[in-house]
Amino acid sequence: MCSSDLLVGDLEIDDTKALIADTFGRVARGADVARPAVPAPTQARLKLVLEDRVPSPIVVVGFSGPVAQSPDNGALSIAAELLGNGEYGFLRNRLVSQLGIATYASASWTGGLLGGRFTFEAGAAEGVAPEALESAMKTAFADFLKTPLDPVDVERARTGILQAARLGSEALKDRAGVVSYNADVLGGAQSALVDDPRVKDASVADVEATMKRLLKPEDASVLVLKPGPRGGYPDALIGSSGTPQPFTAPERAAIDIPKHAAGQAPSATLPAMETATLSNGIKLVHYTMPEAPMVYVAASAAGGWNSVPEGKEGLLELAASMATRGAADRGSADFAKAASDIGAGVSHQAGTLTTMMTLGVPPEKLDQGIGLLADAVLKPRFDKTEWTVLMAQTVDWLNGREADLPDVAGRMAKATLIPQVPGKAAVDWSAKALASISLDEARDAFKAEFTPKAVTFYSVGPMPVATVAASLEKAFGAWTSDTAGYAVEPSPAAHFNGGQKVLLVPEPGASQSALFVARPAPGTDESERAESTAVSNLLGADFSSRLNSVIREEKGYSYGVSSYLMSPMKAGSGLVVATTVERANTGPAITEILKGFAGLTTLPVAQDEVDRTVTVYRRALAGSAETSAGLFSSLIGAVGSGSTLEDQQTRMAARTKLTLDAVQKQALALASLDPSLIVVAGDPDVVMPQLAAIGLKDVEIVKRDEVGEETAMRALDLLGGNRQAPLSASPWRVGDGGTTRAVHSCTGGRDCGAQIHAD
Repeated sequence: MCSSDLLVGDLEIDDTKALIADTFGRVARGADVARPAVPAPTQARLKLVLEDRVPSPIVVVGFSGPVAQSPDNGALSIAAELLGNGEYGFLRNRLVSQLGIATYASASWTGGLLGGRFTFEAGAAEGVAPEALESAMKTAFADFLKTPLDPVDVERARTGILQAARLGSEALKDRAGVVSYNADVLGGAQSALVDDPRVKDASVADVEATMKRLLKPEDASVLVLKPGPRGGYPDALIGSSGTPQPFTAPERAAIDIPKHAAGQAPSATLPAMETATLSNGIKLVHYTMPEAPMVYVAASAAGGWNSVPEGKEGLLELAASMATRGAADRGSADFAKAASDIGAGVSHQAGTLTTMMTLGVPPEKLDQGIGLLADAVLKPRFDKTEWTVLMAQTVDWLNGREADLPDVAGRMAKATLIPQVPGKAAVDWSAKALASISLDEARDAFKAEFTPKAVTFYSVGPMPVATVAASLEKAFGAWTSDTAGYAVEPSPAAHFNGGQKVLLVPEPGASQSALFVARPAPGTDESERAESTAVSNLLGADFSSRLNSVIREEKGYSYGVSSYLMSPMKAGSGLVVATTVERANTGPAITEILKGFAGLTTLPVAQDEVDRTVTVYRRALAGSAETSAGLFSSLIGAVGSGSTLEDQQTRMAARTKLTLDAVQKQALALASLDPSLIVVAGDPDVVMPQLAAIGLKDVEIVKRDEVGEETAMRALDLLGGNRQAPLSASPWRVGDGGTTRAVHSCTGGRDCGAQIHAD
């Protein structure tokens, strides 16, 4: 087997080469692996009609395509963007906006080593038969192929693709991944550091000719996925393509790899916080990053999830989403195009305490970008058509959540630990609350929240604070209002009653069980929070943690176990262990989790377990200001939880100073599961006997609501698409059953590898 080592960073080249030679260089080089001959792609021309636990019918149309190295990749990438852009693409305009028969439509081109695939898909709106959706999709695609491309649209698509690629490799870890991919699949590492010439140089004629040559409607394959019981997939999709054969690897002599002394702990200094005040009194908080490729600005208004009354959960997030769907004299599609034309994006983010309208824009287009942000904040249209689309998307997303067993278990735990307070917002979405919110209510809520007295601007970019302030002054300086905005409501604490409570959320026929085990832990502002973080990490934060070493590596019950501290409550949190296992292993997996907690007493915390947490936070501190997108994400995340960037940095620094004695002491304090909550989501006929067998006999079976009973969980990314929720999930971090690392999300959903939750 051959491998490549790729390092990206601030390195001493000669020292690094010597280090690699003294470690990996001791391993004998293996035989080169011959690349297989790649035949020309052929079209399958298949149609599959299947059933699965999806909330509504999904239709996917696909074509085989050339290998990743093909010169056609650029034209196909542009074609996919023109056809499937989620805001103004041809399919979105036809199927969602004009016909109203789909809740979403998308398209993608993926090149691979042995071939590629071009697909487009759509989800049916309520009451739309899959046959009708398929017919409309095929008609729309045929019309797309016949319609001459607008050079302006092609240029917009090209600009967006190239900019996304540049920003996608801004973080060093992402850059290493892109360089590695290009070296291995495209045959040249250097190509990762320049604009793809196939995209850059593709003409309108090239795109049109490539589509007509490679995307012939008669060659299409179709997958229709209908709501129904899971199962019945053809063997070609789920079976093995051959018979496994044993093999014996030749023995090789053991190699001693030297253990080098750790280098100096990396560190980084945050950019200095600068402030300014607009003429109408709005404050600006700015961080200058001289080399940043983008400027990021947030208009943050006081009031978030917690601020709305009971029964109106999601109101402020729906309102903020609507503000991005058309403003001033531009409808939704034209507003999105205006942003794309200058390389900008206008979005929103709703948290427990704040709601934000955000902007990312190239520095040279700052004034134009802030003009668009001002339109969204001051002149949102709240068009009825877009409200209908948003509500349909949100209903589809709510229904789809019922297929995500870890989410089901987490939401039930959340409702149990944070019970409804009369008059106050519940901690999760509900179909009833969603149905009660009107367009007029959303419009009024947005106007009441975004007012000069309630808004603060936050920004990160290459220019000084005065430049950003001057641009904001031109767009927002005349904004006046006496409205005070929403009151900020603190996040309630988790409540654990005495003893151990066990809940079973029934999902008849489920092949897996989702497990959620929680016990009390310090909140974000309480003492011993840092030490509790280390205890959480040693239980299940990575694949070398205690529970993963047993449940994943030794027993093979699960792909991974997650452990974390609940947030954003400042007092009264919980330590959570969550995982998903094959249903036959439900009881044994819970037993191992309980043993893991007991082991905090019988197996003292070791220094290397503390060191892993220290190393994680040292790496996080070193990467705090690696990218402008990462810093901005950390900034607005801190603000949204009622903190500051500097406070978050201080908290992370405290975790790099953890001592063994302090963590051992806190491990003993967190070992007891009296009180605790255990939630299992799975098949009751299979699960109940296992719970009884391990001594959990006092089990409360929780009745699912109507949505849960009628709509089972959406298959997770079943079709390889990017069907993200139209809105963020509830800001309460309590589900999270499938991940093994708690990383802060960066722009575009990427993992920057450096930003982590400092809560």
